[in-house]
Parts: sequence; structure tokens; C-alpha cells
Amino acid sequence: MGNRFARWDNFIPLGRNLLQRQWREAIDVWKVDILQSRQAPIESIGHNALAGWTYFMSFLAFLFQCLTGFGLYAAMSKSWLPQMFAWIVPLMGGDFAVRQWHHMAMWFFIIFSVIHVYLVFYHDYVGGPGRDLLHGWRLEVRRTRRHR
Repeated sequence: MGNRFARWDNFIPLGRNLLQRQWREAIDVWKVDILQSRQAPIESIGHNALAGWTYFMSFLAFLFQCLTGFGLYAAMSKSWLPQMFAWIVPLMGGDFAVRQWHHMAMWFFIIFSVIHVYLVFYHDYVGGPGRDLLHGWRLEVRRTRRHR
């Protein structure tokens, strides 16, 4: 739905050179944003590599959470939709194992939310004008050239 910098093909590393470049960028972003062991900002248009990988992993975790949730619900429901996922519980080793995996996926989303809120405030503070992520909009600064 987004512009060309927010499409899925920017999040999924396809090709060896792209994977190496994204891996280096993800490590640099980790050093600057999370560990704060480096001062130089990472210049990237759209989402950086770490954000892209994290959003892709969040999408996979969301699918996993839905599958395990419907699988757990199938044991107590007579509806046709949850029953379509009844095969998940035996495949994953029983009800207890599925609950454990479902619980771990829940913690992924909790930790993701905490880090995401932290980074919104952090980038709002260090980003300066035009990076107002806290309020949900970004100020577009355009330079115009005079033609004679």
C-alpha cells in the first residue's frame, strides 16, 4: 500500500549482494538505535534493513499466532472455521506444546511493542524537523529551484 520504499520487496532480502548490504545496515542500525554505541545516523529512505526484517518477522509471527490460536480453539469449538485448524495441535506435539509456542509468540509482540514505542520517541527526539513520528505525520521539506 505504501510508496516504492515501503513495499515487501524492500523487506525480504533477495540476492546475495542485497543480503550482505542489508545485514551490514541492520547491524549499524542496532548499534545506533538500540545499543547507542555509535553516533553517526543511518541514512536510509523508507524503512531501514532492521525495520524491514522486523516487520517481515512480525508478519510471520502474526500468521503463526493465528494458526496456533485457531488450533487451540478447535478443541472447544464446533464451528467449521476453527475445525479447519484442528490438525495443528497433533502436528506440534499436543495441546501443551502449542500453548507454549502461542505464549512465546505473545511475548514477541509485547517486546516488539515496547521497543517500537521506545524507537518512536527516540527518533522523534533525535530526528529533528520533518521526522515527527510521534504524531503520525512527517513534514515534507521541499527545496525549489528558480528558473530564469
